[in-house]
Amino acid sequence: MKGFVPKYPNDWALADWSSGCVRRTPLNCQHGDGFLKYSGIKLPDTRNSWFNVSMDLKECAAACLKNCSCTAYANSDISEGGSGCLLWFGDLIHIRDLTENGQELSIRLAASELGEDNLSVLAAISKLQFSWL
Repeated sequence: MKGFVPKYPNDWALADWSSGCVRRTPLNCQHGDGFLKYSGIKLPDTRNSWFNVSMDLKECAAACLKNCSCTAYANSDISEGGSGCLLWFGDLIHIRDLTENGQELSIRLAASELGEDNLSVLAAISKLQFSWL
């Protein structure tokens, strides 16, 4: 995934992926992070997550940005166009590509890992975030 590298590259080269990946660039909550949306995936394990069924996706993104421990967000219910908010904190475990029935997940990345299009989305989310204060 963009922004991530194998935790142990030598093990990875031997097809031992059990240690997973780490961020290429650490998050920096004070200097700006953003999100990159991935589609067609199995969502991570939810043991370190939180949900709110009444929030929309923009509110979900803003809530994630306000919490420096938040690492990703998605709709909590994908039926009928999606609704609700699901936030992850800490490591994102067991993400997989799915050819069918995959969902969308927005993963927090350092601003330097994001392209221009994602930075404009981040600016719009930041405006929404500050309007709540």
